[in-house]
Amino acid sequence: MSTQRLTQVEPAVVHKMASMLKSQKPEVIQTSFGIGLNTWVKLREGKAIRHSVAVRLLQRLQRDQVI
Repeated sequence: MSTQRLTQVEPAVVHKMASMLKSQKPEVIQTSFGIGLNTWVKLREGKAIRHSVAVRLLQRLQRDQVI
């Protein structure tokens, strides 16, 4: 069994993401950032998320010129 790599997203990035959301509903989070509610909760709490998810999220934020 392989160990999953985890990555922590910078708090400033999470704060910027939070300021963009109109609500905390799962469908709004999914549409805005392409992540699920559980991942969003981990980000808000300052916890690490799967590395592959973090990479995809940061690429999306850069593409959308959020960060």
